[in-house]
Amino acid sequence: MIKQYRLLLLALLLIGCKKEPAIELEDFNLNSKVSTFVSDKNKYKTYTNYYQIKSEIIGADTVSDGELIGSEQPIRIDYKQQMFSYEDVIARFGDFEFNAINFATTVTGKLMVFNAVAGKISLKETQSFVQLFNDKYGKAAKTKGEFIKPFDIHTWQLKDRIIKYCVVSEDDSNALKVGTDKNQHTVKQGKKETYLKAFIYIIKKEYADQVIGQMSSGDLLYCD
Repeated sequence: MIKQYRLLLLALLLIGCKKEPAIELEDFNLNSKVSTFVSDKNKYKTYTNYYQIKSEIIGADTVSDGELIGSEQPIRIDYKQQMFSYEDVIARFGDFEFNAINFATTVTGKLMVFNAVAGKISLKETQSFVQLFNDKYGKAAKTKGEFIKPFDIHTWQLKDRIIKYCVVSEDDSNALKVGTDKNQHTVKQGKKETYLKAFIYIIKKEYADQVIGQMSSGDLLYCD
């Protein structure tokens, strides 16, 4: 009876520790097809070229080369998050979880870069993540990027890919945060906060020149 109880307890613990399904970034396959991440089953019901994964809404946008009107040529397709939830786990690397994804492909559907976003993360967590990568891939090259304000970029050069990890300080000072009192009557201004947001980019090396520093909008623009 005691043995059966222990086995039941172990089973319950294993179930409780089971991770929810997510895209695994460790040993990520850069030859993955678009349908690995978004497909007809994910299509957003209201708008075309939009997809929904859990709470995340992703829009697909064909990017042209910027030549004169009438002579533009498509150069890639960006899949960019439009909204997401901090509660979702869309991707993970080891025990580190990410709430949203973005990616870009060639016009023929070959993956150029895959990005995952941690919406809110602590300084200690970012340091632990960088240390994990340093232990796995060797010490990162550290540089600075700038979009509105400076941010840190950690870069690892691998045989077939370049991995970048960018840590950006964000604040919600322009966002209206509301709350209610304990009686649910009075609406009042909530406390605003500053927090860190982290972006990991896994770039297929043959497309590095077309990706790094070439993105101009959304979460992909921090790939610098």
